[in-house]
Amino acid sequence: MTNPWNFAAAVHRIGGSDLADRTALIHGDLSLSFADLRQRALGIATYLAAKGLPRGAHVGHYMRNSNAYLESFIGAGLAGLSHVNVNYRYREQELADLCQGLDIAVLIFDAEFADRVAAIHDQLPPDTVLIQVGGASDLADVSLEALYAAADPAFEPRASGDDLILIATGGTTGLPKGTQWRNEDMWRKLRVCYRGPLEVLQKQGHPTDMGQHLANVASVGADKPFLSLSPLMHGAGLMMALAVIGQGGAVMTLPGKRFDAEVALDAIHDRGVGSLVLVGDAFGLPLAEAISARGGDAGLASLDVVISSGASLGDASRDALLGARPDLVIMDTLGSSEASGYGLSTPEPGVFLPLPTTRVLDDAFRAVEPGSDTIGMAYAGGNQPIGYYQEPEKSAETFVTIAGERYVRTGDRCRVRADGMLVLLGRDSTVINTGGEKVYTVEVEVAITTFPSISDALVIAMPHPRFGKQVVAVVEGPGLTVDTLDTNALLNHLSGLLADYKIPRHVLVIESLQRAPNGKPDYAFVTAFAESQLA
Repeated sequence: MTNPWNFAAAVHRIGGSDLADRTALIHGDLSLSFADLRQRALGIATYLAAKGLPRGAHVGHYMRNSNAYLESFIGAGLAGLSHVNVNYRYREQELADLCQGLDIAVLIFDAEFADRVAAIHDQLPPDTVLIQVGGASDLADVSLEALYAAADPAFEPRASGDDLILIATGGTTGLPKGTQWRNEDMWRKLRVCYRGPLEVLQKQGHPTDMGQHLANVASVGADKPFLSLSPLMHGAGLMMALAVIGQGGAVMTLPGKRFDAEVALDAIHDRGVGSLVLVGDAFGLPLAEAISARGGDAGLASLDVVISSGASLGDASRDALLGARPDLVIMDTLGSSEASGYGLSTPEPGVFLPLPTTRVLDDAFRAVEPGSDTIGMAYAGGNQPIGYYQEPEKSAETFVTIAGERYVRTGDRCRVRADGMLVLLGRDSTVINTGGEKVYTVEVEVAITTFPSISDALVIAMPHPRFGKQVVAVVEGPGLTVDTLDTNALLNHLSGLLADYKIPRHVLVIESLQRAPNGKPDYAFVTAFAESQLA
């Protein structure tokens, strides 16, 4: 194995170097060094390589957050195979469709999901390799734990910077698309050689090889652990975990099937966590309540950075975190599985600082002038995926070449302020055409959540006999009910922020919008609720 920019290769090198004793993974009471992780991953890789799978074959990860997720990722990478995330909320048919659509050759699954896997077993190719996490079973070919000590001393890792990482995305609008990232492209996009603890070195160029990178890592010392509250089976959680582990840092995950804010605060305190990633108020509000109940710094003294990806943190969450840790850096990132991050939050809701590789273009691919009223679309440049797996038409729609440069068409509509900041308006897929006027839902949702009693909102289109579609908002807030919401005050508030055609014709109160833990909205559920309320 040469020196490829590959995450599995980096772990293999670290685990065999003077950095081998550094902590790599923390899960509950378990701590694994890079030497431990290397040994376990080599055992997994040895087994997978013996199966005679073609290079790049797809390995599905049907697991919750745990040490096993990244052990399997690194093991598959050392065998020259490609990771595919599998949403652990998928039921039987969704699981079968994804395995078939993305050609899963190996499925690694938590024991709790064995019944679902058994139910679709006949729909999988007969040579599909099944590996169970959490003990052996008649269903699986082997347990993951049995592979930890199975490394063949003669096994030679096959990792390459060209090896792919697939991130399944877009399942809410049809079968998930497999976004294909080369290891090297993701490595460079995430700035693994520069970000975080390596920023102090102020390097001006990318290292020539992995050896130089690891020398840089050794020179700055071990950083505080990183906690992924976001699921690793989503792009944001996985990418940030890979960036940390590629720098010789420790990635921490929490046991349990549901987010527990008390457990999270204890873990931050006990392990001295320095940074974490979460998904908006789905995590932020429970944390805020737990912080308030504890008082003082609530155990956050070690925490330096909180990143929210997939959904913005509301004021209540931010205020609670900053009240306990005033020097805390809180960032919302604007991004996707295809583009990674292409904008950073500012103190203003819905306003983002574009990265240097981000451009905003109108429908004729002309640059939108700062300070103009033109609504454009954000395009993300720099390192990016090679396309979707076996989806040439969708790839051509999303990955476009403009003036000789390749960009990701994000689908996010925005304006460019005179100061260069992006004002996010919404996605093309959620724009509402009401009487010929276009309403971008994010713009309206941001305005609604500036009203004191509302913590979250979703804006959807409902039929209207005259205008075709009408704007309807479904909102939630602590203790908020139909009786306690002052609708007239809300509408007056919005009239000072939005044009009249953007103001919702109906505002409906719901106990919970039931966002997924990654912050994504359940539009089918919210639309059904609105239909029932307006009937």
